[in-house]
Amino acid sequence: MKLRVMGTAEECRLAQAYYRALEEQNNVKYVSVSDLYQNRGSRTLYRVYIEVCYKSESAELRRVEEGRKQLTQGKGIRK
Repeated sequence: MKLRVMGTAEECRLAQAYYRALEEQNNVKYVSVSDLYQNRGSRTLYRVYIEVCYKSESAELRRVEEGRKQLTQGKGIRK
């Protein structure tokens, strides 16, 4: 999951700390948090780029898709 967080410098620093703390959770594979960047044309707004990868993300998506296929097979339901 990739995110761009925009806000004041303090809001972005809080977001950085929040997302870095996710790395301590068992279901998180890795977290990447960028430095603080000032938005172009603004003296008060900043941005931070976040990437979070969950360990079960791809396995969970496969289970959901398999479940969806099973529900639609043999019942005349079309996608």
